[in-house]
Amino acid sequence: MNAFKDLFDAKILKYTVLPFFIDLIFWFFVYLLFSNKIISFFVFLLNQLPFGEHFSQTAGNISGIVLTVLFYYISVISTLGIFTSFYIDKIVLRINEKHFNLKPKIPGFKDTLKGVFVSIKAFFIFLIIFVFTFYLIFVPVVNIFYQIFMMSILNKKPLVFDSSYLFCESKLIEEKYNLKIWMLVIITSAIYLIPIISLFGYTFQLVFVSYFVLKKLKENNDIQPYIA
Repeated sequence: MNAFKDLFDAKILKYTVLPFFIDLIFWFFVYLLFSNKIISFFVFLLNQLPFGEHFSQTAGNISGIVLTVLFYYISVISTLGIFTSFYIDKIVLRINEKHFNLKPKIPGFKDTLKGVFVSIKAFFIFLIIFVFTFYLIFVPVVNIFYQIFMMSILNKKPLVFDSSYLFCESKLIEEKYNLKIWMLVIITSAIYLIPIISLFGYTFQLVFVSYFVLKKLKENNDIQPYIA
């Protein structure tokens, strides 16, 4: 229940809303300048894929405005982790301050850059898979599981790093609790099925993954937190 309450913590909300608006504005200008080219590119890809003509006809029955809004929405939620990376320490340290009282290292610029790099790398992996599978968005029922799968692929690595780098080596957390973290990320990725609320999905997931990671560090001695 504490995790749900922390979603409404004033400091956490502040550093949720700020990167969200930066993300919105960034993609607004991208789509303002290049929306026709982006939609044309994906329609071209549809026609090259197996059974693509069928899905191309389905997409053709959707207005250009709706398609633009759909891809704009996907672009925003898929890059939330990148923009949030600049403020991660504020969110995770707030959770630690309220509930766990672990000794964090002092976050540096290199840590922020590494977090951004982890998020960008995950985004490009997501993008490559998405380019060749995005037509599944148009398949009823399948699109539900597809979206959860894609958002899990996109956010798992960044969530592990963001929630742990101030306290321990993130790879140690991932190695020891990989399966449990996957399950948590998959379950919390269901938030991306909820319109509007999904736009704050990354912070929602980060709070829950941070709780898991910090609780394990607090309870167990097999992964020692470090102090820089």
